[in-house]
Amino acid sequence: MRQPPEVLPSSIPVPEAVLRSSSYVWYYCQRAAHAIPGMHYVVSYVRKSHQDDPYRTLFELFLILYGIIYFFRKPRKQGEQAAPKLSEREVEALLDEWDPEPITQENTNLEWRAKSTPVLTGNSSAPTRVNLTRDEGRESFSGVLNCASTSFLQISSDPEFVKSAKETIHQYGVGACGPAGFYGNQDVHSHLEYNLARFFGTEMAVLYGQDFCVAASVIPAFTKRGDVIVADDRINVALQNALQLSRSTVYYYNHNDMEALEELLEQLQERELNEKLPSLPRKFIVTEGLFQNLGDIPDLPRLVELKRKYKYRLLVDETFSLGVLGAHGRGIAEYFNMKRDASVDITIGSLAVALGSSGGFVLGDYVMSVHQRIGSHAYTFSASLPAFAVTTASKVLEHLERDNSAVKKLRSLSVLMHQLFIDDSELSPYIEVTSAKESSILHFRLRDEYRSRVFHTTEESLFQELSAMHAKNLSEKYIDECEREEKLLQRIVDTALIEHQVLITRNTFVMKHETLPVTPSLKLCCSAKMTEDELRDAYESVKSAILACVSE
Repeated sequence: MRQPPEVLPSSIPVPEAVLRSSSYVWYYCQRAAHAIPGMHYVVSYVRKSHQDDPYRTLFELFLILYGIIYFFRKPRKQGEQAAPKLSEREVEALLDEWDPEPITQENTNLEWRAKSTPVLTGNSSAPTRVNLTRDEGRESFSGVLNCASTSFLQISSDPEFVKSAKETIHQYGVGACGPAGFYGNQDVHSHLEYNLARFFGTEMAVLYGQDFCVAASVIPAFTKRGDVIVADDRINVALQNALQLSRSTVYYYNHNDMEALEELLEQLQERELNEKLPSLPRKFIVTEGLFQNLGDIPDLPRLVELKRKYKYRLLVDETFSLGVLGAHGRGIAEYFNMKRDASVDITIGSLAVALGSSGGFVLGDYVMSVHQRIGSHAYTFSASLPAFAVTTASKVLEHLERDNSAVKKLRSLSVLMHQLFIDDSELSPYIEVTSAKESSILHFRLRDEYRSRVFHTTEESLFQELSAMHAKNLSEKYIDECEREEKLLQRIVDTALIEHQVLITRNTFVMKHETLPVTPSLKLCCSAKMTEDELRDAYESVKSAILACVSE
C-alpha cells in the first residue's frame, strides 16, 4: 500500500494518529481537487503566486473568508440603520413627542372644496359671461360674469382664431403623436418658436407641451449637486418643485427685499472664497415676473444689477406677466424698458394664460436652447403641443404685434379694479390688497388684525405651524385656523355667485405640496373684453359679499 505523504516537518512532535489521519485527509482532498476539470490550473496559479508573493496569498484567503461570511450573514434591509443606544429616559421622551398620523384621513376638508368647484358648461351670449354647474350638477347658473378666468386678453376666442384652429385640425389632426425630438414637432412648432423669440426679443425659444412642468424640467437641466440657487421665498409651487428636483443648495431671501438679497449674496460670496472650492458652481437667482400668489412685481433693474455684480444668472417665471405687463404685453423686461436678452438669462412663460392657448415655453440664448433639446426631460420625453394650439398662439402673437389695443384696455381695467378696492374705506378694516395695480388679477386677503380677532392667529403663526409640519414630513398638512379662514373666503365666493351672479375664486393651493409660506386669499380677474360698467358691478357685488360674510 502506498504511504500517505508527509505534510508536516518531522521536527514537530505530533501524535502518530493525528499525523496519519491528517495526511490521509490532505491526500484525498488533493485527489478530489485534481478530479475537478481545470483545477490543476488553479493549483498551479496558487503555487506560483505564493512563491512570488506570500502576502498576496494571505490577502486572497482573507477575501475568500470575508466573502463566505458576507454571503451567509443575515442581509440588512435597504435603508435600515443600526438602532441607536438610547436610555430609558430618552425613549420615554421620544414616545411623548411622537404624534402618530391617523390610519385613515378625514375627507371633510376635501368634500366642501369639491362641491364648490365650478364646472363650465358653455359660454353665454356675451364674451364675459359663462354658464356653470357645481356639486355634480345640483347647482346650475347661467349668464354669470366670469371674474375667475386667467385668459386676460381673450383674443383666441374670436371667430377668426377659432376658424384657424378648425382648419389646422383638418390639416394636422388633433395630436402631435410624440415628443418633439421624435415625431412631435412639425413646421408650425418651429414657426411658433421663431415668433416667440422675435416677439420677446431673444435668440431662441423652446416649446413645451405642458406649462406646469416647464420649470421642473428646465432648472434641473442646468443645475447639479453643489450648485447654488437663491430664490424669493414666495415663488409658486411649480418653481418650488423645480428647486427640489435640482439637487442644488437653495437659499431664500425675503420677498422682493433687494437689501436682504444683496446681504445674502455677499455672505455666499465670502463663504465661497473661504472654502476654496475645486470648481466654480453654477449660480442662479430665481423669481417671478408677476407673483402668482401675491400679484406684485419685483425690482428687475436691481435684480440685474445684483446678478451682474455677484456673477449669477437670472431666471424669471413670467407665466402671469407675459401678455399683461409692458406696452405690447412683452412682460417685465418691457415694463422696465430693458432688453430681455441683456437682462434675463432664462425666461419661463405659458401659452395657457394671457395668450389663451395651451403649453409653455422657455426664452433664452442659442446655447441654452440647444442644451434643453437633449437635457430637458419634459422636452425629450413628453408629447409636443397639438398643432391647433400652436397655430392659435402664433396668430395671437402676430395680432399683438399689429394691434396692442387689447393690452392697453386690459391695463386700464386693471388699474381701475385696483383703485376701486384700495380706496374703499368700508373694506379696508377687513381686507388688504397685495397685488400691483398693473396686475390683471386682484389679490386680496384678510387683514392680520381681523384674522387675529376672529381666528386667533396671525400670518406669521400660520407660517410657523406650516414649517413645523413640513419639518416632520407629514403626508397630510392640516391647520384648523387656516381651514376656517378658507371656509370664510369660500362663503364670500358663494355669496357673490348665488346672490350677484359674479364668479370669483379663492387662491387654491394644496397644503402638502407647499414648502414655502402661503396665505389664504381671494382673486378677482379682469379681461380685455369687460366693460367698465361690468367691472364696477363686479366690485359692488364682491364688496357686498365681503361685508355680509365678515359681519356674521
